[in-house]
Amino acid sequence: MEVSNLELINLKVVSYGAKLLPVVKKRTNEEIKFLYEFGFREFGENRLSDFNIHKTFYKDVDYHFIAPIQSRKLKEILKNFKYIHTISRKKEIDILEKQDTNCNYFIQVNIDNDPKKNGVPKNEVFNFYEYCIEKKINAVGLMTIPDINSEPETVFSEMRQINEKLMMDYGFKGELSMGMSNDYEIALDYGATIVRIGSKLFK
Repeated sequence: MEVSNLELINLKVVSYGAKLLPVVKKRTNEEIKFLYEFGFREFGENRLSDFNIHKTFYKDVDYHFIAPIQSRKLKEILKNFKYIHTISRKKEIDILEKQDTNCNYFIQVNIDNDPKKNGVPKNEVFNFYEYCIEKKINAVGLMTIPDINSEPETVFSEMRQINEKLMMDYGFKGELSMGMSNDYEIALDYGATIVRIGSKLFK
């Protein structure tokens, strides 16, 4: 019997002790059914509109919000998602501080200072994390989306160094959300604990 892409990728990810997060943006409930039947109970979402379609059918799934945040939608995201991977502004922390939620947060790091991407500049990560501590915000990890022209080995290595220093200096939990369909294997080599894969699972 032919082994599916999903099985092969999941085996690889699990062999590193990491977690595969299927990204289900722009997919119908029928299209993502095979992921649910395989046993996945965590999905990555980019848009609230997609989430609102999926949650009607997949009610016992924990959803991760993995797209840039519009402040005016943050409260709605908080109500519906177990994880947010894209916290990057103090303005967002100030909103989170006022909410009663069990959500878990990842700090998005703009690891290669790409002006087109959101994220905390790498030289400001420690100050930003201290602000999270001050506001009693539960940041459990870091997330990054490297620039397409960057060397994955270089940026993932830098992310690992920042993560390890946070763990050593602050007792940071140290989840590391990095790596997508084209570079997840490299990300695993550099300590990713969550890889966010979409298109490759649907081939």
